[in-house]
Amino acid sequence: MIQKAHSLESKNLIYLRNSIVIVLVSLVFSCTTNIKNHGYIPSRSELETLVIGRDDKQSVSKKIGLPATGGLEGSYYYVRSTFNAPGFKSAQLVDRTVVVLSFDPRDKLKNIETFNVDNGIIIRLDYRVTESGMDDKNVLQQILGSISGPSASSFGM
Repeated sequence: MIQKAHSLESKNLIYLRNSIVIVLVSLVFSCTTNIKNHGYIPSRSELETLVIGRDDKQSVSKKIGLPATGGLEGSYYYVRSTFNAPGFKSAQLVDRTVVVLSFDPRDKLKNIETFNVDNGIIIRLDYRVTESGMDDKNVLQQILGSISGPSASSFGM
């Protein structure tokens, strides 16, 4: 009978140790950060392969893939979000990057922009555009417009 009491106490001690180890391990893992990435944006080298005014929607999708979202005006939006989900807490946005490819009415690549969201403020990281500056003016209108000198609109203001 004395041996049964000792074996019962040792079994309870083993269960108690195992329970404590499980609780400690779960606490350690619940405090670690869990970074989750969602979405896709093309790399800088992939974006540099695109030629404004020459590439169209089809060649863009072949070079860097189709976007997750398309805009109303035919723009392509590539979005990547990074979240930190520590333990049992809800996920918090750490970083969000958006690459916008705009196209003209002929579906030629017109503009490449990269944005980042920092503390709720949208920051333009990169802006690559080639404008003709013609704005549907004929030759006579351009000549007469240049005689009066430069205006604030010609400097993009």
